Amino acid sequence: MSIFANFNQRSFSECLETISQLKLSFVVKRLSGNDTGLTGGHQAGVYLPRVFFERALPEINSTSEYNPRTDVHCHLPANGGDSIALSAIYYNSRFFPERGLKKKYNEFRLTGWGGRQSPVQDEENTGCVFVFAVTKGESGNEAIALVAESLAEENLVEEWLGRSVEPSEIILSEDVQTVLVRGESFPSEWLAVFPNGRTLFNFVVESLPRSTWDKSLDKLLLKRRELEYEIYCAVESAHVLPAVTKGFGNVDDFMKLALSVANRRKSRTGSSLEYNLAAIFTDEKIDFAEQVMTEHRKKPDFIFPSERAYGDLSFESESLTMLAAKTCCK
Repeated sequence: MSIFANFNQRSFSECLETISQLKLSFVVKRLSGNDTGLTGGHQAGVYLPRVFFERALPEINSTSEYNPRTDVHCHLPANGGDSIALSAIYYNSRFFPERGLKKKYNEFRLTGWGGRQSPVQDEENTGCVFVFAVTKGESGNEAIALVAESLAEENLVEEWLGRSVEPSEIILSEDVQTVLVRGESFPSEWLAVFPNGRTLFNFVVESLPRSTWDKSLDKLLLKRRELEYEIYCAVESAHVLPAVTKGFGNVDDFMKLALSVANRRKSRTGSSLEYNLAAIFTDEKIDFAEQVMTEHRKKPDFIFPSERAYGDLSFESESLTMLAAKTCCK
């Protein structure tokens, strides 16, 4: 008998508590326009990150087979307890160039939700909190899907998690307690201790390495900056939002927190651009030096080719270059 057989007889809150009691693998996110079909995307279904499939449905995490898939028997309490046959699919055409496909995918999705009559594929539910829990049952993969279609249900999910669910985040269960942005996971300890700029940037470089990038360096720079900002905002929200929600006893406390947040943002964005440029110069094997002391104690962001060349009066001045890395015009 399915462990989800009587979930349709339980309230939304009871379903959440049972997921915890059974220690099921679960993922929580807000449904995007691509998930619900609002944007008319090619792959109809809900996007979930690789790390979730590695834990819950590892059998399809393979590039030895084209678009591997597996069946998942899923219960939908919001549909009166109806059960549907989902397909968990790894769209991996990026690893099969011989097929000559125009679009090269490398993503995991759950398809077969039943169209617009399903709460998961209802365009009106775009932005709603979605909970998906899965386990290995006697007859195969079994799952339950919950969609918070009201503010009260959304609050129940966030109380259950102990944190808010931001639009760009994907939250996983189990021992890691991972939080993800755009499918990229970051260490849970960042939720306790704010990472410094270098730590955050190094994580972004690992997520978007130069070795696997096949587009222009300009686009790589922009992509890294975009991902870094989204992760930064997610971490910042986890640190700052509780204080904001709690409120302030006086204006001074509010101003202290606001200035702290603003100063940290200013510091991050300036150093981030420098980290990004230095990484690209290093990958492209361009000789450079950073923050070199020059005349009148000036420190340009970058000097090419080196500090030693700059201080060598016999070195051709035409071969020396300075670069300032600025995120705004003053």
